[in-house]
Amino acid sequence: MMSVVFRLAGLLVLLLLTTGCSQIIPPPLNAPLTINPEKGVDMKERKYHRINEHENRSDDLTLVVTFSGGGTRAAALSYGVLKELEATSVADTQRTMLDEVDLISSVSGGSFTAAYYGLYGKQIFADYEQRFLKQPVQSSLLKYLLFTPSNWIRLAPALYERSDLAADYYEKTIFGKKRFTDLRRDGPRIVINATDIATGHGFAFTRKNFQRLCSSIGSYPVGRAVVASSAVPVVFSPIVLKNYTTDCALKLPLHSPYKDYLHLVDGGVTDNLGIRSLLSLVKEHGNNFWQLMKAYRMVNNHKIVFIVVNASDAIPPRIGSRRRSPDTSTTLGAIATIQSRRYNRETLNLLRGQFPAWKTQVVKGRCAAQQGKPGCGEMQFYMAELNFNQLPEKLAQELSLYETSLELSTEQVDQLILAGQKLLRQSPVFQQLLHQL
Repeated sequence: MMSVVFRLAGLLVLLLLTTGCSQIIPPPLNAPLTINPEKGVDMKERKYHRINEHENRSDDLTLVVTFSGGGTRAAALSYGVLKELEATSVADTQRTMLDEVDLISSVSGGSFTAAYYGLYGKQIFADYEQRFLKQPVQSSLLKYLLFTPSNWIRLAPALYERSDLAADYYEKTIFGKKRFTDLRRDGPRIVINATDIATGHGFAFTRKNFQRLCSSIGSYPVGRAVVASSAVPVVFSPIVLKNYTTDCALKLPLHSPYKDYLHLVDGGVTDNLGIRSLLSLVKEHGNNFWQLMKAYRMVNNHKIVFIVVNASDAIPPRIGSRRRSPDTSTTLGAIATIQSRRYNRETLNLLRGQFPAWKTQVVKGRCAAQQGKPGCGEMQFYMAELNFNQLPEKLAQELSLYETSLELSTEQVDQLILAGQKLLRQSPVFQQLLHQL
């Protein structure tokens, strides 16, 4: 055993000696905005701003989908919902309900599905299962971190951290060298959510939040945003963003609450459903939903639909069936589940509780703008939450107890995909919407 250790140590010394003269390139930070006095903001940023053009979507309907955290369990469940949306036709049109999705807000495991669909569109149905969902991602990532000698070199100067290497791995295996400017123009807006542990607040990867840093989101790697969204504290290191506002040449009417650097970890720490960043979006428009609708060219919308895909786990039933106290890992997991589920309920109630006020704002604002035009007062908000408890009890318990990891069996993934399809198909709110459409 000792001889093996000495050989590994010798190999590491040799690698350090042979690479000592070469410069180790640090991991990429977010780039500052480049300002041209004549043309304004850089072209990549302007190109990203033109993403998400909605010409082919219904003018009457806004469809928002949120994907929760929960590792591959969440990624597979949300993928199943996408499949069912694609399988559901919009009456008297060539479109499907997936074509009607305007925005996807995601957290942690759900961010893998959101980002992949945002980049590759319906190609997701051809290769996502084999490229990600049914791959031993967790084991392969661990091997990449521990048994790749070049990574030891990069970690040695303390420039690279575990999450930086994870971002490199996802770039090689899942997302390629894609940046936010590569998101499809005809696709839904993708909002990836993380948590800034320096402020204790959620951080959404949006153009406006990057402007608060005087930074360019268009040139930022999508894979690094997904790593930030899914960086479980302690297991992974934070992803770092730099705040450039001190020397910013662009004077923006935006308050920047951040310090010199942001340290981003799993979005589930502050919101495991991906809803609160949407509520913050309304807040930025004076807590007035009509003002938001005007800003996003939604003035003719009469139906706003939220589909919340909640892959929350369950407390292991074995805890209550044994006299002996559970081990530390089980106890911490149960506590995290209790806190997350309670916070999820509060978040769902908070969103649902806004609907009456939002409806009043829209009706008042639109009817005033349209001078009482017939139909100006028609406005309806829908929320369809999809969770395992809506399935038969035995199946619900089985699925909710699947490990929160980035590696599940093929059979487990298939069950989760089918569950996502079934949950949407049997949702009373979704069926009501289809009937009205």
